[in-house]
Amino acid sequence: MTSDGIDYFYLETRNFGKAVRFWQQLGWELVLDLGTSGRLEPPDGGPGVFIEEVSPETPLASGLYLRTTDPSMEVREPVEPVGEPIETHWGTVMRTVRDPDGREFVLQHTPDNRPS
Repeated sequence: MTSDGIDYFYLETRNFGKAVRFWQQLGWELVLDLGTSGRLEPPDGGPGVFIEEVSPETPLASGLYLRTTDPSMEVREPVEPVGEPIETHWGTVMRTVRDPDGREFVLQHTPDNRPS
């Protein structure tokens, strides 16, 4: 299996509105607003940022989502799978993998026929 690029960077925040304004001040556009989460795109294209507001009790997390065209999600050494592939309710298939240094990334397959 291969990845064909970075899909987006995932960030958790304590305040979605403030986080969005931060990125907008840097020139990014809010292209998907779900109220307390959403996706921003950079002005000249490229990978986006998905921001999600979480409660103050939740430790903040971030993650790098890599795009793949392979729905099988099968990986080989030195890529270490972390669990099984997961089908999401928004129509993608995701699998977490770990690199040799212990960092985790999410592989994401988005089929052309996913529901809107």
